[in-house]
Amino acid sequence: MVFPRILDLSDVRAQSPAAAGGKGASLAKLLGAGFPVPSGVVLTADASRSLLAADERISAALGALASVPDADRPRACVEIRDLVEGAQWPAGLRAELEQAVAPLLASGSVAVRSSATFEDLAGAAFAGQHDTVLGITHVGGVAAAVGRAVASLWRERAVAYRRRRGFADGPDLAMAVVIQAMVPAEVAGVAFTLDPVTGDPDRLVIGGAFGLGETVVAGEDEVDQVTLDKASGEVLGSHVGEQAAALVLGEAGTERRELGEAGERCCLDGRLRRAVADLALRVERFAGFPQDLEWAFAGDRVFLLQARPVTRIPERFTRDESAERFPNAMTPLTWDYTSDGFHVSLEHSLSLLGLPRFDGRWFERLGGYVYGNQNAIRVFTAGRQVAFDSLDELAEMAPRLARRYGWVQELPVTWTRDLDRYLRDLGALASVDLSGLSEEEVFEHLSRIDALGTDYFRPNIAISIVQSVLHRMLFRVLELVTGPEAPAVYDALTGFCETKTHLVNRDLQRLVALARRDDDLVRLLGDTCSRTLWGEGRLEAHPEFMDALGRFLDDHGHREVDFDAYHPTWSGQPWVVLDTLRLLLRAEPAEDPAARENRLRARQRRAEERLLGLVPSELRFFVAELVRLARTYTALDDLEHYQTTRLSVPFRGALVALGERLVGRGIIDCPEDIFFLRKETLRGVVLGTMASADARAEAWNHKREHDEQRCSAPPHVWGDDGAAAATADGDLRGIPGSPGSAAGPVFRVYEASDFARFPQGAVLVARTTNPAWTPLFYTAAAVVTESGGPLSHGAITAREVGVPAIMAVRGAMATLADGDWVRVDGTTGVVTRLATPATAVA
Repeated sequence: MVFPRILDLSDVRAQSPAAAGGKGASLAKLLGAGFPVPSGVVLTADASRSLLAADERISAALGALASVPDADRPRACVEIRDLVEGAQWPAGLRAELEQAVAPLLASGSVAVRSSATFEDLAGAAFAGQHDTVLGITHVGGVAAAVGRAVASLWRERAVAYRRRRGFADGPDLAMAVVIQAMVPAEVAGVAFTLDPVTGDPDRLVIGGAFGLGETVVAGEDEVDQVTLDKASGEVLGSHVGEQAAALVLGEAGTERRELGEAGERCCLDGRLRRAVADLALRVERFAGFPQDLEWAFAGDRVFLLQARPVTRIPERFTRDESAERFPNAMTPLTWDYTSDGFHVSLEHSLSLLGLPRFDGRWFERLGGYVYGNQNAIRVFTAGRQVAFDSLDELAEMAPRLARRYGWVQELPVTWTRDLDRYLRDLGALASVDLSGLSEEEVFEHLSRIDALGTDYFRPNIAISIVQSVLHRMLFRVLELVTGPEAPAVYDALTGFCETKTHLVNRDLQRLVALARRDDDLVRLLGDTCSRTLWGEGRLEAHPEFMDALGRFLDDHGHREVDFDAYHPTWSGQPWVVLDTLRLLLRAEPAEDPAARENRLRARQRRAEERLLGLVPSELRFFVAELVRLARTYTALDDLEHYQTTRLSVPFRGALVALGERLVGRGIIDCPEDIFFLRKETLRGVVLGTMASADARAEAWNHKREHDEQRCSAPPHVWGDDGAAAATADGDLRGIPGSPGSAAGPVFRVYEASDFARFPQGAVLVARTTNPAWTPLFYTAAAVVTESGGPLSHGAITAREVGVPAIMAVRGAMATLADGDWVRVDGTTGVVTRLATPATAVA
């Protein structure tokens, strides 16, 4: 698109970063949305390019900059800036500028602000790298300041910043320039809609100073600062700086003015604090992401001078998001492969969602356990882009949401299409005979499996985030429409969903029904160690059952016992399935699956008809789609996990085959020890760039560490002691997952080997559960997990089975002991200790 050389900020074309740069486009969008942005114009990026192209010496100097040695770069940058500031303007451009800024100068002085095309991007704000000039009162000063702003692209600090951030000085690099009316600020400053030190997204931090606020941005003098709770506005902390002078507007630009005793009081009084907080939160809501703002207060009004996404989110690693998928200590090699693929998917998924790029680590392996960067997870999955406070607001948003997120309706179809290719290619890789391959060839085969998994997994984080956001939107609609009945209606709408987990459980029930027809088989499964039973081949005397079990393992044998590929799946340790069948045989026969599904479907239908009868007519289709998509993405998220675990079988097989070769070289003692090498170490061993002795030492040390880590309880927050989330009276509190109340003795389950010992009627307490644990729910009185939430596997399964469940009860495994009697209230989220079993009846 060809843009005019100068655009008014109110012109919709100024909202393009290609024309107005990052800062200019942001200001234009905010002005167009009704925010109090001072009026102004933008000299476009194309106009500044024409200014540079008018002098051949500039082009030559820019062309030579890339090859200039680091030691000579400061001098080269100075020469370029001198050339740019002294360049002749293209014909007519200066006259256009004078005409555009004349109305602004007629009303007072102006500010000239740099606005690079790379500027104010999430992950690359370029804060303070380029020049801003304040208090200009005449046209000549504006023209000179424009030249200075364009030339600041080649300040040494800006060049170094670009190179560190990976931005090439190519044709996309240009400087637009914003010229705005100056605000004669009495107080000015900045605001962050998350705590820039701790990363807490529930906090708002405001910094300010008397005068124009340039001292706040530049950090030259002390400033006043307050930290607020975003929800309540409560002041959580404050600091009053000693301000000796203020930068103010004078007759010839800006000047410093002594404050005297006035500088000792806080400039951020209650009224101003509330006004800035309100502005900041509205901007965050509009942008859908935490913001870094500059503001100015004058004449009882707060003006917005700049807003950009927060580019750095301080890390806070917790087990909140990771414990469900990664409950146990993980071997380093599985994690290295998993982490690489995950972060490829993260970048792709955030782009799909229209969210800024995240450059940090979302998940990290610490002390052998996987932790999530909770600040980043909360910020990126909050769903601010789709938040609404009323049905009227939702009706107004609906057309925009449909346009922006139309891909959400399409993704389940396109993902299913691509699934066919993934399964075909995975089947081909799984059928390769590795016995005759060399070490290098097995490693290459492993790399092909990894590449296929990475490509398949690319959109899958988007699926998980969308599922969570859809359910939160649906629950918000229910709150607005049904009030206090919202939890019950939500449970009716979402309590049943066609998932692969549901299919697996139905197939398990069929195996149980088949086994119950053979009394000898029931006794054998109930009285004999499952591993012994399988190893001795004693089930071969029951061919009908063995045929059915073989078919079950053919269909679902890739189900993981643990996410870590170090552990075989069901097909590698089928006695785990026998343990599961033993549990189900001890339980009362389950309701006929078909009858139960019909009952739950009927309940869903009634709840949906009621909901659609209550919402305004203009929202009925939108809400109906919201309900449909919430269910669709629940099924899709489960299907994605089910199909992802198919990778485990050929992936583990290739690694064990490679491990056999490393055993022959004396690097490891058994094939599975390969999992205790790092990915780069393994590559080095195969390519011959890593000494065998060093690799052997690494594997030995990591295996020893892993053995210790498996027996440890990881702190909930990395660096904390993992204290339980206790109430004032000593009970434990978590997040309600499935309604109802039940009591029973605690039985802690750490891994699949504990299944066989689980007592009927006990309260299942675990770090987390996964789909393979579902049979435990049929014999448990209630479920308590240290991780997860209402959309986690444990909560969904508990609601389907009809047992109370509480999720995210921190420290439950360490605080509760086997045999302790507790009451689990899945409606309130409280685990109450009981003195004796008798009190369970009270």
